[in-house]
Amino acid sequence: MMTPGSQKKMSAPQGHSVLWFVLLGIILGLAFMAITQLRTRWFLFVFASGLMIPVILALKDRRRFLLAFLVMATPINLSKTFMFTPSDIFRTVFGFSIYLSYLPILGLYFIWIYRWIFWHQRLTISKVGLFPLFGLFIISALSVGVAGNRLFAAFDLFALAFMGLTFIYISSDLREERDLRLVLVVLIFTGFVQATIAIGQGVTGSSLGLEIFGARKFITGFVGLETLSRVTGTLGHPSSMAEYFDLVIPVSFAMLFYPMSRSLKILLGLGVFFQIIGQGMSYSRGGIFWTMVAVGAIFLLQICRRMGVMRGAFLATALASLAVILLLTIPNPLQKGLFRTEAATAYGRLPLMKVAKNVIAHHPFLGVGLNNYVQAAKKYDSTPEQLTTGWNTAVHNVYLFIAGEVGLIGLIFFVWLLIKVLWHLLPALYSPDPLIGNFGLGIMSGLLALMLHWMTDLGSWPNINWFWFMLGLAVAVGNMAAKQRAESVPAGQTAAAG
Repeated sequence: MMTPGSQKKMSAPQGHSVLWFVLLGIILGLAFMAITQLRTRWFLFVFASGLMIPVILALKDRRRFLLAFLVMATPINLSKTFMFTPSDIFRTVFGFSIYLSYLPILGLYFIWIYRWIFWHQRLTISKVGLFPLFGLFIISALSVGVAGNRLFAAFDLFALAFMGLTFIYISSDLREERDLRLVLVVLIFTGFVQATIAIGQGVTGSSLGLEIFGARKFITGFVGLETLSRVTGTLGHPSSMAEYFDLVIPVSFAMLFYPMSRSLKILLGLGVFFQIIGQGMSYSRGGIFWTMVAVGAIFLLQICRRMGVMRGAFLATALASLAVILLLTIPNPLQKGLFRTEAATAYGRLPLMKVAKNVIAHHPFLGVGLNNYVQAAKKYDSTPEQLTTGWNTAVHNVYLFIAGEVGLIGLIFFVWLLIKVLWHLLPALYSPDPLIGNFGLGIMSGLLALMLHWMTDLGSWPNINWFWFMLGLAVAVGNMAAKQRAESVPAGQTAAAG
């Protein structure tokens, strides 16, 4: 009969045992590559998967490892695609793609369900946003039936299912402050890494050899006669990188107001600076503008809390004016991104929006089907420019894109989900706990920045794993704020009665 102590020792191999597990994973991975002759991208995916298994077995707290791995993997565009189907038409996915971030989320679900069955732990599923999420998925599934190409629609539906699983897990099982701290630290660090990669790509004029992780060749932009090379990090597209920083930078900046040692604050400030420069290297007008607005709003609110409304507003206005002057007078990536001059990407958005309105008018209920928008849009292009014949892209407005793909009903469910999450997060802004308060403010600002950015940019909404992760994280922070508020009520009532 095993004692609790012996069970604990068996669950966490120590010392040289860990090394043997890791070496076993490396040997098996190399052998697998030699036997199957996989392409490099596929091998790295399978190799990372195989290596993760022995590492997990060697760790004591496997759940926290998987949680950290999930945060780091969300912006990495490394995947294994089954039934890859090439297409000359713009698609968001080209097969049943298994991204690197899917592996830890499956592991987390396994641990979650295992503890429920064998440890009899309560399986609590957050209900926040659950109804609109299921409504969105059902409408999306129905849209597959009306799609011109049902196979490509099924690819996107598969991705949306995994995004829903990510949202449900993060919103439901992140209930401890130590988990929140872990996610926060890894999130800020990952943002710093992505920024460093972006800056390195811009400075060296190369992708740094990271194509297998999702980096792409430069996309060209212009400022007057100057040619800009827009970098991608490991997110596959400059706009995707900009949208990622829309969410991460406000969180990182908000934590500068969290009580910490001076050395840590300087280190965090340096990380925020790198992230802002990384956002600038995307040369995304919408990303740069709305990130600046989010950071400015956080600064204004925090200063007003500390100095009062009048003094805080005056100081914030003065510093904002100084920042604008420096931004406009000193050459920098943010300035170049804001004043890009290529007409095709800037002014071409309006005709694309007109085409989207025509698509929605003809398919108001179920749309034209997931992953079928560009294929169907050419038929409804009545604009003089006829951009859809030469510009192989979807409308640069995510909300019109959603309505075109899954109809107005799908758009209603999507917006409903966003509103439910933001409303649930709102009490966190007033939390007396500086961790919850600052984290909540950062996530709120980041989500609002992304939502506004999406009015003029493209986003493959069914498979943006970092967006759905952050949406679930917003619910988790809101849950912690609600729990703190509920726990403080009895104490207050008791004190009043005494």
